[in-house]
Amino acid sequence: MSDPVSSSKQSEPNTQGLLRISTAIETAATLDELLLLALNEFVQGLGVALCGVLLLDARGESISLVSTFPPRISFPPPIPMSDLPIMQRALQQRQAYQIHDITELPRERYRSPMLLQILTMLTEAQVRSLLIIPLVAQDRVIGALVVASIEQPRHFDDQEISSIRLMASQLAAAITAFRTIEEAEYRNAELMTLNDIAAAVNSMLDPRDIYHLVMEKINQFFRVEAGSLLMLDEETGEMVFVITLAGGQEKLIGQRIPPGVGIVGDVVRTQQYAIVHDPEYDPRFYRNVSEGIGYNVHSILCVPIVVKGRTIGAIELLNKRTGRFTEEEAIRLTRMAATIGIAIENALLFQQVSTVRDRFEAIVNSTNSGILMADMRGVVVASNVVAARLFHRSREALIGLRLDELIAELMERAQVVEEPAWLNDGEPHRVFEIELIEGPTRYLRHTILPVLDTHGMQIGRLAMFENIDKERELARLRDDYTGMLIHDLRAPLTAIMNGIMMVQRGLGGPISPQQQEMLNIAYQGSQAMLEMINTLLDISKMEQGRMILNLEPLSPYAVVDEAIERLQVYAQQRKVQLAQDLAVGLPLFEADREKIVRVLQNLIDNAIKFSPENGIITIGARQIELDADTLGGVHPDLP
Repeated sequence: MSDPVSSSKQSEPNTQGLLRISTAIETAATLDELLLLALNEFVQGLGVALCGVLLLDARGESISLVSTFPPRISFPPPIPMSDLPIMQRALQQRQAYQIHDITELPRERYRSPMLLQILTMLTEAQVRSLLIIPLVAQDRVIGALVVASIEQPRHFDDQEISSIRLMASQLAAAITAFRTIEEAEYRNAELMTLNDIAAAVNSMLDPRDIYHLVMEKINQFFRVEAGSLLMLDEETGEMVFVITLAGGQEKLIGQRIPPGVGIVGDVVRTQQYAIVHDPEYDPRFYRNVSEGIGYNVHSILCVPIVVKGRTIGAIELLNKRTGRFTEEEAIRLTRMAATIGIAIENALLFQQVSTVRDRFEAIVNSTNSGILMADMRGVVVASNVVAARLFHRSREALIGLRLDELIAELMERAQVVEEPAWLNDGEPHRVFEIELIEGPTRYLRHTILPVLDTHGMQIGRLAMFENIDKERELARLRDDYTGMLIHDLRAPLTAIMNGIMMVQRGLGGPISPQQQEMLNIAYQGSQAMLEMINTLLDISKMEQGRMILNLEPLSPYAVVDEAIERLQVYAQQRKVQLAQDLAVGLPLFEADREKIVRVLQNLIDNAIKFSPENGIITIGARQIELDADTLGGVHPDLP
């Protein structure tokens, strides 16, 4: 250090300096204006060449030069406090620190590249002496006031330092007040921006319109040249540009960044924001995107969009118009991104629900059946166009009415014509067919079904009204044709069988044993054909619910004998032997003789078809008594 050098101009009295600083505080409208006016007073009052204010970031890890007098066009990036040991010591101890002559500092003691760069810069500016005064407000260090002399060293005496500290404390209080006001205004602007975005999300249907408005508001709020919104493709892990807004124009829509690539990839992976003041020297910088559109990137602020601990995208701002991106802005944008993420995700979910709803409505309205859905209280909550026409109301008018009352109203102009047993599964009145007295639709099949949620719990009922006019007409034509066919086949077949019986009885003259056997084959074949005709008639009766069983006591021996007798000739032709193995003393049982013989005949007929030559088919019967049922019964869900 060199010896103190007296100043050619002594500092003004303490009172005058305080008054001038107070005037600057009262006059200033913004923090920047306050700092400029106050520093001018310091320079004029202290007779120094340079004066500046540096402010700490929110965490106190770095410090930034925010204002100087004479004014500067641009400022260096934030400097880590660890690179400024002298500044760090002064602020930690809250004591003024004076460097008498910078040129005499032993630079070999300072190994930090950043510090050496600063010392070189000060030397080139011919700065000789520095006085560092901590700025303290509300018992918190917020930064430092730096006073510098050029060309000649200067030593500040204790009285000068005391005066400067007193004025600096007044300045620190004013800075804190201005920052509090600006923070409140900034926070208010932030909330207004978020409210505008939320209102837009709730009112807009097209996601692209939402993305455009989000980035337009963000770009305006942070005063940047361009901003991008990227969403994560969960299937591929790629980041997809949904919009880049630069100068009001949309760019890069649909372009993808591979997983983990670029600054945005690192931000998404770590869920931590990134501030990059010089991307060209950042190894994470992905040049392909900016070079593809010929855009020069000077600075980047990128934050993740995290919703419920899950990253769904990122916001990337480029080229701040004034100054550099700060930690405070990164924290603010991170906070805003979380709110924006929730709004966007809700909008996307709403869009998905709307899409599913539209598809459901399209499916429901494309069917020819009327559909009404009711909740567990029996109140209609959904309907389709066909139901609206059927009940002579608009779809909107059906909502809120009781389902039972609507069905009762429909039944007043209809009558039940059939309850198909094959559709009711043992539950009467679940499905029935009605005939309408008037209207273009004559026949309807009405079905009531439960509506179940994903857990199988019933949450309502579904009433369907299916137009079965064509089905009833086809059924009528089929029944008429079946009746005609049965009549036309049965009459000649009966005549053939009667003729065979008369020949067998010798009415046409004596017959040989060989002729008798051939007549038996003809008679059994005719009888089998008659059974098929009767089966066709029974099927028709079953479908119409008119099947009648003539129950009577039957001997199992007689039933088996009759079935074997009908197929004996057929079995001989196939060279298959039919044998009986019936237990002695089997009891009688009740059944329809003709139908039970036909059932057994069909079983034996199938066995003959699939038996090899010289095979033996044994028909057996046993009486079994069960003392206990260990099977647990038939499951109630089974038909």
